[in-house]
Amino acid sequence: MWRKNSRPGFTIIDSLIGLTIICTFSLFYIQTIHQMNNKIDSSERIMISERDKYEAEIIDE
Repeated sequence: MWRKNSRPGFTIIDSLIGLTIICTFSLFYIQTIHQMNNKIDSSERIMISERDKYEAEIIDE
């Protein structure tokens, strides 16, 4: 079934292409998670400041 005279160059290139794809998608995943966490932190800070304003307004009434 398999050829006995495999090409080592093809195996190396195939491995490098696979590693490149894996690294690219890993970096994309890490960047996406980082951006999502930054957005969540920003939203939490805004929510806390708005809640503080609302609570101060309720106390003043």
